[in-house]
Amino acid sequence: MISGRSDKRKEQYDVPLELPSTFSFSQSSLQSYVNCPRRFWLAYVEQLTWPALEVAPYDEHEQQLRRGAQFHQLVERAEAGLPRELLRQGLDYPLDEWFESYLRHRPADLPSENVEVERVLSVPLAVDAGRSRLAARYDLIAFGGDDENRRVVILDWKTNQRATRRSFLQQRMQTLVYPFVLVEASAGLPWGPVSPEQVEMRYWFTVAPTEPVTFHYSSDLHAANRAKLEKILNEILRGERQADFPKVADTEENRRRFCSYCVYRSRCDRGIGAGSLEEFDEAEFPDSGLEDALDFTLEEIQELVF
Repeated sequence: MISGRSDKRKEQYDVPLELPSTFSFSQSSLQSYVNCPRRFWLAYVEQLTWPALEVAPYDEHEQQLRRGAQFHQLVERAEAGLPRELLRQGLDYPLDEWFESYLRHRPADLPSENVEVERVLSVPLAVDAGRSRLAARYDLIAFGGDDENRRVVILDWKTNQRATRRSFLQQRMQTLVYPFVLVEASAGLPWGPVSPEQVEMRYWFTVAPTEPVTFHYSSDLHAANRAKLEKILNEILRGERQADFPKVADTEENRRRFCSYCVYRSRCDRGIGAGSLEEFDEAEFPDSGLEDALDFTLEEIQELVF
C-alpha cells in the first residue's frame, strides 16, 4: 500500500506504505491516476507542492477558476430559494450571463420532489488490496416520481471556455464515479434505494446552455464500473514505491494533453512552459490547482454505509 507523505526514512525499508486514514478516493484523484500514475503519487501520496504554473496566462486562469466557484455558489443559492433579483445584484460579465442562462435553461424536466445541491456522498468499496472509501461531490441531485416511475438526475455544471465532447466525457472518471456512488449510497438517502436504470447524469455548460450532455445508467454499466473501479484501486493500493507509479508514456500527444498542464512537468523532465488556457479542458484535470490534493476528509463526507 501507499503512504500519505514522502518519508526518506521509510524508503530505506521494504515495507508497504499506507494512505492517511482520512483519505477517500474521488473522481479527481482517480482521473489523475488514469492520466498519469506518477502525478497521482506526487499529488496524493507525497502531497508534493511544486512551484510551477499549470495554465497560462496565469491571471486569466485564476480569474476563470474564481468565476466558476462564484457560479456554483450562485446556483446553489438559487436552488435554495433565495430571491433571484437579490442574487443578480452586482454581477459582472460573464458571470451575469452565465447565471441568466442557467435561470432560463435549467432543464425543465428535472424531478422536483427532492433537490439537493453540493451534496457529498461516500461509500465503502472492498477490493483485494484492502478496504477503501469512494466519495463524490455533486452539484445537484434531483429526485422524483412514484415507485414505478422514480427518476434521479445528477446535474453537473461546467464553466470552462468550451463544451466538452460527449465521446470525451464518456471516458471520464466523473461519468463513472458519480452514478456509481449515488446508486450504492441511495439506501441511506431520503428517497431510499434506486436502481441504476432510474439514474441519469447530465453535464450543463455555460457556453452551451441549451445543449446538455446526458448519460443514462444501467445495471450492466454499474457492474462494469464496479469492476473497473476495483481494478484501478487494486493497482493503486498494491503500489509500494514511486517506481510502482510510472510516468505517462513520453509522446508528443501526452506532453500536449497531460504534461504541459501538470505542475510536475519540470520535475519529470517533460518541459517547462505551462499549457495554453485556450486549449485547457477542466475535465482532463479535475484537480487543477491541486485544491483536491488531500481529497475528502472525514468531516466533509456524509457517511452512509461505514
